[in-house]
Amino acid sequence: MKCKKCSSTSVIKLRQHNVSYCEYHFNEYFEKRVEKTIIKYGMCKPEDRILVAVSGGKDSSVLLYVLDKMGYRVDGVFVDTGTVTPPHEELKQLQDLIRGQVYYLDIRDYFLGLTIPEVSKILRRSTCSVCGTARRYILNRYALIAGYNVLAMGHNLDDECAVLLGNVLNWHIGYLSRQKPVLHKTHPGFVKKIKPLVLLTEREIYAYALLNHIPCSKENCPFSKNASSLRYKSGINEVERYHPGTKLRFYTEFVKKSPFEPEKVTIKSCSVCGYPTTEDICAFCRMKARVKNALGK
Repeated sequence: MKCKKCSSTSVIKLRQHNVSYCEYHFNEYFEKRVEKTIIKYGMCKPEDRILVAVSGGKDSSVLLYVLDKMGYRVDGVFVDTGTVTPPHEELKQLQDLIRGQVYYLDIRDYFLGLTIPEVSKILRRSTCSVCGTARRYILNRYALIAGYNVLAMGHNLDDECAVLLGNVLNWHIGYLSRQKPVLHKTHPGFVKKIKPLVLLTEREIYAYALLNHIPCSKENCPFSKNASSLRYKSGINEVERYHPGTKLRFYTEFVKKSPFEPEKVTIKSCSVCGYPTTEDICAFCRMKARVKNALGK
């Protein structure tokens, strides 16, 4: 099969677009897709300081690499939650590919030496819930303190469609109102959050990582294996198999036509750390207090 743009042999076929590309033109397509997504949703500008939340996996590693290649002022940060083996070698190799830095944060520094799985046992809450609350807080706070005004996440089209399907089936209106490619800064204590890979599939991102030799950890979080989002992802993949382009239409039309608006709430500052919250004390500080009490500290 030949590349749509030249006579070279293609390396990938994109059924949702009914095209095939050689390595050179696939890379060109991919990078233009990211740039168009950034422009379409007003994600960031060349003068912005961007921090990428890096997990060591293909999505966030590709995001850091491609933003750097496109000339953005970008660094990465890895938060070690204790759920997987830290991909030190992959992060070091990734650091060598970009102009910026890849920083390392340890969750144990925030929870008296405990990992997220250990904290979740103490609090008797799901690991994913504790991890999500902690990561959101730490990433946002680090970005603010370090002087970044944009926080970039590596969410892809498959991720977003799976979450969207679950939220629609369960009518989680609050989540639906916030499921956007950009979350704008609504308080001095927040940074703008963006998802530049949101219109690219998992398969496209994996292909780009392989073709550009971007180091990625193969280890998945052991706590994600029973996540309901995986079942939703499997279901929508089956629909996509018979009707290419379904994922892209599902997500882009939702973003374009969604009637859901975030509930208007009064945001104040946490009395402990100053973080934006709707309560007197933010969720992260409440978690820390409960852990301290449980340990008798």
